[in-house]
Amino acid sequence: MRLLACLLLLLALPAHAQMYKCTEGGRTRYSDKPISDCKNAEVKGKANTYAGNPAPSRPGRVSKERAEADYKCANLRREHAALQRAPDSPAREQRLHDMRADYAACR
Repeated sequence: MRLLACLLLLLALPAHAQMYKCTEGGRTRYSDKPISDCKNAEVKGKANTYAGNPAPSRPGRVSKERAEADYKCANLRREHAALQRAPDSPAREQRLHDMRADYAACR
């Protein structure tokens, strides 16, 4: 496991960023944006031009059937948790047995 972690760290690509350096009057300033009031600015590094695939702004729409199934499963989970905490009784055991098939479909 430790070996895997070390390999992942070694394989990580270094980050590249464009930096701006301004030296005036013996003072040096660094910035990630161009320094407008600097007369002798120099650029360090190069800009990252790879934009990659943009992440979707929001997840895809969920169908009404899927939303209803998720809602039903959430209710079954709540009811199952409550029944697990309830005292033993034949009615409790029967309800747990009845909901087993519906609850298994939610996994």
